[in-house]
Amino acid sequence: MFKENKYFGEVWFKNSEDTKCFCVLELIDDKIFITTNLTEKYTAYQIDVIYGMFTGLGYVTFVNCNIQHSSTGIVETKVYRPKYTFVCAYHLIDPINLKTNEFQIDNAAIVKWVRKMNWYNSIEDKVEKQEDIKHQTVISEDLTLTITKSTTYTSNHDFLRMDNVGYVDFKLGKNLSILESIELYNSFQKLFHFIYGKSVQFKSFNFKCLSCGKWASLYYKDDFNKENISGFITLDYDTINEDLSKIIKHWFTNPDITYCADIIIENLLSVKTSHSRRFTNSYSAFEAYSFKFGKTYKNPTVEKYLLEHKELIHRITSIPENEIKGYVSKIVRHRDYLTHRNKIKNNIFSQFELLYISFLLDYIVGIGLMDKMDVSAEVIDKIMLRAKSTYQDMQSVNKLLNKDVLDNS
Repeated sequence: MFKENKYFGEVWFKNSEDTKCFCVLELIDDKIFITTNLTEKYTAYQIDVIYGMFTGLGYVTFVNCNIQHSSTGIVETKVYRPKYTFVCAYHLIDPINLKTNEFQIDNAAIVKWVRKMNWYNSIEDKVEKQEDIKHQTVISEDLTLTITKSTTYTSNHDFLRMDNVGYVDFKLGKNLSILESIELYNSFQKLFHFIYGKSVQFKSFNFKCLSCGKWASLYYKDDFNKENISGFITLDYDTINEDLSKIIKHWFTNPDITYCADIIIENLLSVKTSHSRRFTNSYSAFEAYSFKFGKTYKNPTVEKYLLEHKELIHRITSIPENEIKGYVSKIVRHRDYLTHRNKIKNNIFSQFELLYISFLLDYIVGIGLMDKMDVSAEVIDKIMLRAKSTYQDMQSVNKLLNKDVLDNS
């Protein structure tokens, strides 16, 4: 969508088209800022809509423009940060009551997830191109989702360039508002984090304008992007290809699945969260999963729900089966200590151990949700191996790396 980091043009207010002012649009850390001397006399914090025309972009509409900086002098200058930016080559976009029934998002993380690359065969002196990937899922009569990995070409007299690109397309049987469309993409982003553990800010968010039938673009700062792989489930496309459509259908049609997964995804996206906070989030995710999918008890407790997964806990942790009941009781006791703070701090986990208890709970829920989404036993076994490696191998290595010679406890 944006090929440059800076554009020049002019802007105006909706009811004052005759009063146009010079403007500089800048893209900084995936956020858009516009600098101009266009001001409203009585506005203190935000301008609802600003229209513009920029060289290299076309017609631009800025929505929910918060004032980031204001300076006065011979000329008053303001820096606005719009929440949403609409770009169209044909006409100004009116954001009020705007609807669409088809949109496409370019996300480079899809390319790395699919892991199909073109390469140069030096022996035969030719470029070997991998076949494009197009995975379509009909979720319902009103929604079809297609994931595509393909190649684009750029050439002139000096070079030929091939770029791998990844898209997710949404085709709808009804018209949705832009916010509803964004929410659909957010659901996909959450799923992508759940199965892969990584995503990035989209390059473009194109939608079909219903008023003219042409394509227009939307830009905003995506909150569901994190470039470092979380190491949670991390399944690439080839591993999960045969189960992918089943997963997508469940994810977009079963609210109980996403209700339980949301808390895990919060953990994956959180930065510098304390081990205690991460543990309580994981504990809440396990409670939610148990209430939705666990057995029915006359007097339900988390301890009873945890013991339903006794075999799974044993496989992940290698704790002897006769010690798991005490281990589970300790998990519940530590949660009670963190929640009430009036319990005696006795026989609970260290902060270091708490992190891996959190991982364990996330994996119990993640494996359970994968099972509910009809994922094959082969894929679940791979998740199991990753869970075991995280809990045992990673914990052992990090225990050595974090050893404190001053701590004699």
